[in-house]
Amino acid sequence: MICWSCKREPGPGPFCTACRALQPPQEGDGVDHFAVLGIPARYAVDLEAAEAAFKQLSRQVHPDRFATADPRARRASLARTVQLNEAWRTIKDPVARAAYLLERAGVEVASEENRKADFDGEPRGTRKVNAPPAFLLEILELNDELSAAKQAGDSVKVAFMAEEMRAKANESMRTIAAGLEAGTPERLQEAGLAFIALRYQRRFLESAERKEARHGG
Repeated sequence: MICWSCKREPGPGPFCTACRALQPPQEGDGVDHFAVLGIPARYAVDLEAAEAAFKQLSRQVHPDRFATADPRARRASLARTVQLNEAWRTIKDPVARAAYLLERAGVEVASEENRKADFDGEPRGTRKVNAPPAFLLEILELNDELSAAKQAGDSVKVAFMAEEMRAKANESMRTIAAGLEAGTPERLQEAGLAFIALRYQRRFLESAERKEARHGG
């Protein structure tokens, strides 16, 4: 990429090292959310440091600072701001961060909303992970039990089931974190399966907690 202002190599960072003109963000697969914030690409993120980096970069490229600048600088400012906001939204959320890191590691986590046919052709190196049938049967039975408790107005049982599911969701998050930190194919496979479980567990909790909220539990 060449600096739009001085026509030289701009160097690393958002500003050209030669003329200090703000550069548009690099596009493509070579740049990720962690690189945007300048932090290591790992699950165990120092969120305070990440947020500090986000705020500092946001101040540097904020559109208000370029309101009267060259149109190319204004466009670069907007693009940089969008990129920073997207990166921070993903990294600050542990579930979104886990999904993003699994994707980076080549683990495609299938879902009932977006299942690809086997013949669609997946990117080379991608490992597709599907929910085990036994787990799907278990979560279906638990949802049926939850629905029955809600219909019966049994708030105690609903709360008890929600607490048990929270414990399972917490265990899934620990498995995901450990698998991402280890980074081996086997542990990433475990993390992918745990992520699938977490999605169902969170959906179960959303349903249960709506019931708890209505009854003040």
